[in-house]
Amino acid sequence: MKLKQIIFSLSVASLAFLASCGEDSTTPKPTISLNAGAGYVSKDGDVNAGSVITFSISANAGSDALKNIVITCTMANGSVKSLLDTSLTAKNNNFTKSMAAQGSVGDVIAYTFTANDGNGQSASTKVMTTVIPIETALDGVSGQQVYNANSVGMPVAYNLPSSTAITTGVNGVKDILDKNTAGSAQWTKTWGSGNGSKFVKITANDYNNCEGTGYAYQLWKSYGSAAKDQVTLVDGDCYLVKSGQDVPFGLFVVKITAVVDLPAAGNNNDYAQFDYKGIVLD
Repeated sequence: MKLKQIIFSLSVASLAFLASCGEDSTTPKPTISLNAGAGYVSKDGDVNAGSVITFSISANAGSDALKNIVITCTMANGSVKSLLDTSLTAKNNNFTKSMAAQGSVGDVIAYTFTANDGNGQSASTKVMTTVIPIETALDGVSGQQVYNANSVGMPVAYNLPSSTAITTGVNGVKDILDKNTAGSAQWTKTWGSGNGSKFVKITANDYNNCEGTGYAYQLWKSYGSAAKDQVTLVDGDCYLVKSGQDVPFGLFVVKITAVVDLPAAGNNNDYAQFDYKGIVLD
């Protein structure tokens, strides 16, 4: 008899537990969606670099009111940027939000829209955009040098978007950085960057034919998957460089015109000379 009572008690407790779980699982959730229409981004696709994009957002509370709507974007390097966090008290919300398209040409950017309900529930939707260029002629820059990292007082790095040789400074603008080991007696003729720029070898014809942003973008689509963090320099080699800086157009074609390795012991003024094409900012 006691055994039956114990089993009965356990059964009642189990049913109560399941019922409570069922109640939690049926707590109403909010809904959020992107509306289609002329001028609105509502599905995966291409966006022009540097353009203004607009989202039409509908968000409805599962309870009496929403708490907030949050918009974030995941950049090509994996970092997450907050774009909007707005408090809301209405049950039903429809609004548009315009913003500058995030990322540089060739980047795939994920925009996430999250509705947080007053009851603690949430819902999200996402759209992926690929940043493409607006056709523009590239600027040409010639006769630039980056020196052995062990040289003294010479530029050992280069900012491609601003066409600036760098002797010292923050890594964030060092698209090209000589990577010779400190104290090394032998120059390694190796380039990397201070900001995550990527390098991939292209042909001399690719370099010569690349006169506009569209061509540079097609080169990245063709070769970008093979891009590396570092390259070893050879006179005459050509590279496509994707800048690690957050600029609308960050693709540059670079041609090595001289690799000067000085033979004298202790003379660290070795350098690589190069020409390049890209969008140079004013």
